[in-house]
Amino acid sequence: MTAFFNTGLSQQQFLDEYWQKKPLLIRQAFVDFETPISPDELAGLAAEPEIESRLIEEQGETGAWQVTNGPLSEQDFAKLPETHWTMLVQDVDKHLPELQTLFDPLRFIPDWRRDDLMISFAPEHGTVGPHTDGYDVFLLQALGERCWQIGAQAQYDIELIAGLELQIMADFEADQTWVLSPGDLLYLPPHFAHYGVALNDCMTFSFGFRAPSQVELLDGVVNTLLEHNLAKIRYGDPDLKVSDQSSEIDVGSIKRLKQLLHQTIDNNEEILTEVLGRFVTETKQSLVELAAEQVDDKPTIEQVNTLFEQGEQLQRNIYSRVAWTNNNDSPQLFVAGEAYCVDSANSVYLPLLAENTQLNNDDWQQLKQQQQLVDLVCHLIADGVWFWSE
Repeated sequence: MTAFFNTGLSQQQFLDEYWQKKPLLIRQAFVDFETPISPDELAGLAAEPEIESRLIEEQGETGAWQVTNGPLSEQDFAKLPETHWTMLVQDVDKHLPELQTLFDPLRFIPDWRRDDLMISFAPEHGTVGPHTDGYDVFLLQALGERCWQIGAQAQYDIELIAGLELQIMADFEADQTWVLSPGDLLYLPPHFAHYGVALNDCMTFSFGFRAPSQVELLDGVVNTLLEHNLAKIRYGDPDLKVSDQSSEIDVGSIKRLKQLLHQTIDNNEEILTEVLGRFVTETKQSLVELAAEQVDDKPTIEQVNTLFEQGEQLQRNIYSRVAWTNNNDSPQLFVAGEAYCVDSANSVYLPLLAENTQLNNDDWQQLKQQQQLVDLVCHLIADGVWFWSE
């Protein structure tokens, strides 16, 4: 079985014993690690208007825990104190694709669960305060040292400091304290309170894994049912009893409602796959414009054929998320929040379209035997999901 870093655990043992259960500190998970991006380069990304970034000052000009959203300017940096601030940049793995390899040791976790690589820089005492996250995160120390205080168990009902843009805990008690050095990796399950403070100039790489909420999924179910013109059965009460209180909604009514909603899910189970696939591949709002930069006219099969024969390759858009499924014998490809149904006979090609980041002529020779797949590839080129490498 494949080892999980240098922990003595296999990947499956990590999933069984730690994943979404309890924190794990891994000393020197990345041996002799050197950050592939400098603080100045990170600040350069934060200055780009299309890149999501934030500057957090523990005591800013406008009060405690001041947040300045990017793009950040030279003036923003010039007025900073020497300590007690943090710069954060989202989706660095997409803006700098060469950093994608840092996810390689975590590929045993489904890619569709992966959110982004966020990188933070902080001088001494820099922090974003004690808080919890609703998702799994691996925190890699990339530069300097950071002291992490961790809560004893998951917390769902927490009191926050009122009036702040940040969700900072009003009351935090640490159960464990660790100082991380470059190459050390800390795994935190959802809702475990944590409080990281830079001990010196410090960079932390945060590998986040997305997790849709119940409300988000229910919203997706309702919208998808509406799109497919399904779930039209109305509330019914054939077992209705005479009531002296004509305005009362009794317990029996709520039970019937609950049963109706359960039936809606059970009778439309195939919808759930589509809901999840579309949700986890939906493009972040902050990345929509970047993803659209490759949008093109829809090519003909002859044009695609010619380019492949000339040695050109298709490159998948780094900003487009992709997943696939063959659940319930209903193969589907999910791309950027859209679902594409595929014939059962073509399901064997879904991994080629979803797992690969490049398509060459050999791949095309397989795909072009099926008209449905040809049309799909041409459509995805037009949408900018696939584009010709320079």
